[in-house]
Amino acid sequence: MNIFNKIHAKLLPQDQELGYVPYLTLAYLAIFFTNLYFSPVSGLTLIAVVGALLVFLICYFRAYWCHGRQLLFCITAIFAVGVAMAQINVGASVFFVYAATFCASFNSQRSSMYALITTIGAIGLFSALTNQTGYFWIPAVLFSFIIGLMLIHQAELDRKNSALKLSQQQIQSLAKTAERERISRDLHDILGHSLSVITLKSELAGKMIDANQPIDKVREELKGIETLSRATLAQVRGAVTGYNNATFDTELLQARIATSAASIELIVAIDTVELPASTEAQLALIMREAITNIIRHADTTKAWITLTDDNDTLNLTISDEGCMTNYQPNSGLGNMKERIESLGGFINIQGAPQTILRFTLPQQCNIGTT
Repeated sequence: MNIFNKIHAKLLPQDQELGYVPYLTLAYLAIFFTNLYFSPVSGLTLIAVVGALLVFLICYFRAYWCHGRQLLFCITAIFAVGVAMAQINVGASVFFVYAATFCASFNSQRSSMYALITTIGAIGLFSALTNQTGYFWIPAVLFSFIIGLMLIHQAELDRKNSALKLSQQQIQSLAKTAERERISRDLHDILGHSLSVITLKSELAGKMIDANQPIDKVREELKGIETLSRATLAQVRGAVTGYNNATFDTELLQARIATSAASIELIVAIDTVELPASTEAQLALIMREAITNIIRHADTTKAWITLTDDNDTLNLTISDEGCMTNYQPNSGLGNMKERIESLGGFINIQGAPQTILRFTLPQQCNIGTT
């Protein structure tokens, strides 16, 4: 078993979570071998077929490791194997599909699309120049386009999710650091003052005892020490636990870092509004959910967040340049709808020509103590 693991580690990079999918993908070679079975070859032709398969396998596994020009070379080599084998076996069109699938491995969606279009164009040109039958070029073009486009889309989603995951890790790290610093400052202020007073009162009580002062006065000082220590303990607990509620400031910081990682420009316009902590927390979580959906699903380069107080209503609007084609109640939109309705507000969704989410909260619903 160790031998197979070592071979697997040599053939495929272990940091991409590919698993055994690349081996299963090789099953499509059955198209080539099936046609080879019905049209057997021998002699030099058989040697050429074996050599072409070796070249294909080398380039196939190498393509999982490389990027840029090296990846382009592997795609070109696989395409060349298809060109060479097309003279022998009509099932060689499968090699063109393999070449198209690796177009999704480029570092950007634009580069991948250029590579895919070039590959499909090359298939059409080769088929026209060599008078290939429709049985050859139609599956090659059709499946290259469909599979290539699907993989490019999936690769773009993976890049966004990776960027989002990385930004979330960075945000968590920054949040922990900021929280430690804030708690440290508050504890310093709280304990520095309180402990100084407790020390003075303790010294005073000791001097009163040494001076044989009335016991009632000593008890009064000791009672003051007890009261102050209890109040200090409550302040310490509040300082430690007071940072768990979501706020606009923290969520905006997270949104800016996350959208920047996803190459989305975030445009923010927020009025200064005093809200109850619970209301601000719910609206901040709505904003977090909406920005997460934009990063994961929206095809956009810009996003907007606006918060306005129109005296009668509080309006939170989150929008992007993408077009929302479907809405599932159990999705993130459903969660946002439940949050705003729990505050007594409502949501308005516009899916085209761009996506706009409007959250409206009546004035009477956001009155409270901040």
